[in-house]
Amino acid sequence: MAASVLVLGGGFAGLAAVRELARRVRAGLDVSVRLVDERPYSLFSPMLPDVISGRVSADHLRYPLAPYCRWLGVEFIQAAVQEISPGGGLVRTDREVLDADYMIVCLGCKTNYFGDEQMAARAPGLKSVEEGLAIRADAARRVQCGAGGITQRQRAHFVVVGGGYTGFEAASHLAHLLRRLTGLPYGRLKEACGILILERGKEALRNVSPAARLWALDLIRGYGLEVRTGVSIQAFEPDGSIRVSDGSVLGNAAVIWTAGVTPGPAVSRMESAKAQGGRLAVDESLRLPGAGAVFAAGDVAAAMPQGTEAPLRMAVQFSLAGGRCAAVNVARAVEGRPPLPFRPADLGYVVPLAPGHAAGMVLGRELHGRLPYGLHYLMCILRSWGWRNRAGVLGDLFTGGHYDE
Repeated sequence: MAASVLVLGGGFAGLAAVRELARRVRAGLDVSVRLVDERPYSLFSPMLPDVISGRVSADHLRYPLAPYCRWLGVEFIQAAVQEISPGGGLVRTDREVLDADYMIVCLGCKTNYFGDEQMAARAPGLKSVEEGLAIRADAARRVQCGAGGITQRQRAHFVVVGGGYTGFEAASHLAHLLRRLTGLPYGRLKEACGILILERGKEALRNVSPAARLWALDLIRGYGLEVRTGVSIQAFEPDGSIRVSDGSVLGNAAVIWTAGVTPGPAVSRMESAKAQGGRLAVDESLRLPGAGAVFAAGDVAAAMPQGTEAPLRMAVQFSLAGGRCAAVNVARAVEGRPPLPFRPADLGYVVPLAPGHAAGMVLGRELHGRLPYGLHYLMCILRSWGWRNRAGVLGDLFTGGHYDE
């Protein structure tokens, strides 16, 4: 009888896992594979900031899971995972209870509001297409340009909480959008609105090199954006303004939250060892300790390859490599062979900024300017699922954007 495999989550790691398992089934591996995800599509999350500016159509970030699974010979189940029992090989969803001989957990992470219910209600994150479109629509409502120009009464503030990669990308794409809406050059955007990045820590972009950080700060300030460190939002006022811990009050304020992510409730409730941030602790083969038939990959897994002192950062390259490695090790377990260690190559990182520049570290070399910006979108196109999506993104970039959603 064929062994059964459940892959939970249809993101980068999950699709890499089912693709590898399907390849091995075609080569003779005797397993049945099911993919479970609450959405009917896989989301290309690295380009979610582009939805804010309209640089890329939201439709080109979605990849339907059901037809892809049919093509692979994999069963797709659209359901929300509610509880995972690693020891029993059981998964409870909002539709049914599923069991399997082997499991790969690739459920990704959700926005982390750190228990602040008011912030969760008032400040959208950036983990879905719907949130990106809502941020764009809200910006359009707040910035009103008439024949007489923009008055001080109409001046809005857009506050991005979190000075990491996503915060800088979201803020720069807001600047790109607002430049188009107002008709003002970047240097004059302050006349129409204020765009601020608030970082609670002592410095923004903590995870990039000092030189790249300085370059990015200089560039983004040239777009008319302001970066404040060591501050946070203290209160939302009834009149629509917000009070900041440095004593300032920002009127007509929209807040976007990019200050952290965390595994979802199903993973948080799992009786399995956790690492910092609530990610699942895994061994060098991506297996959960004490659960020989359960693996984890992608952002939800705190993978620590040999020679590293901290879990790998959340990145597409590690999710793809982790999904493949977990699938290979499931196949080896079915065949009675020992697992292989997870040893991904680190190609580097890029922080893209909407008007055409980026900073980062690529293959051990520090880059900033237009070259890494182009590399970012090249990798996005190559890593997109399906030729339709790749062609759509390429077309959006060449035509200047997709603004009618």
